Amino acid sequence: MMASRGMGAIAPSKMPKGVKKARRDDTDFTQYAEGGQVWNLPRPKKLGPPKALSPAKKTQAKSMAKAAGRMYPNLVDNMRAARSK
Repeated sequence: MMASRGMGAIAPSKMPKGVKKARRDDTDFTQYAEGGQVWNLPRPKKLGPPKALSPAKKTQAKSMAKAAGRMYPNLVDNMRAARSK
């Protein structure tokens, strides 16, 4: 099981709401909205064209990947590094 990595507690009002659905065979369930992965979505147009990461940001992305146990940074690591100041 992976540790929470400091996400903290989520307020009950912020928790996603589910829709109760019933089946004919009496196996009722709660359906939640499907969360999209970052890499399945197109780049927002308001961000403009992509820019290259500076060497310092690349190092930061690599350290985030290493802390998470990955050999190389993924898209999320690169996005977090590009966003930080």
